[in-house]
Amino acid sequence: MASIHVTPRVTDAGRGFTPSARTRRIDHRFYTFMASAISAGVFLGFSRTYFLKSYFHAPAIPFWVHVHGAVFTAWMLLYLAQNLLALNGQMRWHRRMGILGVILSLGVVGSGTAVVIRQASQGRSFPFPDTYSLLAVSFGQMILFAGLVTAGLLLRRDGETHKRLLLMAPLLFFFPVFGRLLGGINPVTLLLALCFFFAGPVYDLVTRRRIHTAYRWGVPLLVFTTPPFGVLASHAVLWRHFADWLLR
Repeated sequence: MASIHVTPRVTDAGRGFTPSARTRRIDHRFYTFMASAISAGVFLGFSRTYFLKSYFHAPAIPFWVHVHGAVFTAWMLLYLAQNLLALNGQMRWHRRMGILGVILSLGVVGSGTAVVIRQASQGRSFPFPDTYSLLAVSFGQMILFAGLVTAGLLLRRDGETHKRLLLMAPLLFFFPVFGRLLGGINPVTLLLALCFFFAGPVYDLVTRRRIHTAYRWGVPLLVFTTPPFGVLASHAVLWRHFADWLLR
């Protein structure tokens, strides 16, 4: 009987994405640096209107905005803590805290969506030209955030994919950060966001000489959720009908 030769499936792990102990240590430093930079950016971007609002004498914000801010801040702190735990070899605690990540991720999506709908219903769209584009960009970001986090949790046993998916998730919210720091969406805002979007792929090229699959499909999706594409998509008639129905 003739034998049947089965070609084994080639995965990213078989293409140089199973790091050595030294590379793994460098990876932990890189992802901890990125988590720290993202957390610092969020703090700076929302310092005047949320974190240090009393110092800057900013107007009072509604309770439901406080809830969203608290949930999102908790998610960011957890993401930073998870990277610090991995950096220090505390993987048991890293895994145990995963359930808290699930709960906070649901809170981020739920409260974030509620805040955006409330903002649009009040006719407030800054830094976007109108409420249609505000909803289009925000909904696209929330859906992708939920997808990245869900995929990251489902693939948690594949550490190389897991950490890349979860790095991309908070990068989605850099436009509100840079928009507040730089007075709205502009070329500088877009350039800064793109630098963070491509930091992971560039790191892969330097350390592995190729880009992981998660980045190859994830980063283009990040780019497509940026305001220029969202604003264009918001002109679709079907989307405008949906937005009008949502805000009734």
